[in-house]
Amino acid sequence: MKELDKRINESLDFLIENEPLLGQELKTLLQSFKEEKTAVGFSFGKLCFLHYEAFVENVHEDIYKVAAAIELLILSFDIIDDLQDKDSDYSWCKIPELSLNVALAMLVMASKTIADTSFEHKISAIRLLEEYALKSINGQQLDLLNNCRDEDSYLQMITQKSGSLTAMSCLIGEALAKGEVSREVQEYGKYIGIIQQIKNDIQSLKSWGPKNDLLNKRYSLPIIYLLSQKNDISKSVVNYYNDNIVTVLDNNSIENELTSGGAIRYAITIKNIHKFKALKELEQIAINELGKDYLQKLMK
Repeated sequence: MKELDKRINESLDFLIENEPLLGQELKTLLQSFKEEKTAVGFSFGKLCFLHYEAFVENVHEDIYKVAAAIELLILSFDIIDDLQDKDSDYSWCKIPELSLNVALAMLVMASKTIADTSFEHKISAIRLLEEYALKSINGQQLDLLNNCRDEDSYLQMITQKSGSLTAMSCLIGEALAKGEVSREVQEYGKYIGIIQQIKNDIQSLKSWGPKNDLLNKRYSLPIIYLLSQKNDISKSVVNYYNDNIVTVLDNNSIENELTSGGAIRYAITIKNIHKFKALKELEQIAINELGKDYLQKLMK
């Protein structure tokens, strides 16, 4: 997988450096933003590559450019998300006006890159990118409105926001290889995004800082569970969210309630339900062992 990360990274460097319509200032910022994300790897690009490789006899070199294009779109969404949430210390948050232009450039470059490849089914891939990107944007809008305050509406929101992007990455690879997509890949691709989002939600509550969803009065599955309980701690959090009285939160008590009171266990249970659904769908797809192992790791 490290070699695949390397190839995607090289393709990103090539796309940035050789885009004739961007000035050097934009290229320099784009490159620096890309470098900040390199350490975490290119999971979305890898999903695309693995689902292309699974259905072809010979791998075309252009698939690395498509994987890089998907990573450009993902990074643009990450930048816009961070600018909206104002809870990140990435460098793009320090220059929001300039960073927004970089994000817009990456969005256009993602589609343009796929269009410039020699794949027979590239139009299908572009349509998938547009469809699922719009679904994710709609999910992000719902997240910003902060109105998803029960399990069903919250799961629907993260299905659109996060599930759409992982499903898109898998389906584009499959579409480029076959000219069609399968329901099974769409389903487990979606579930992987849901699983990853729930894991992020749980992680958010483990540090009492600017990214903590509870302090920011955001809703997630553990918080929804906590708010539904009828005890002194949950009542204090309800008051904090409602702003109806001055509330001083006892972080130690709240952290203890989240872990021992069932909120984290509840979120993990919902995550595992989606994991089992994803594994069931994955059994129906003839993907190689390397790809299957990588997918299963994302479901943990």
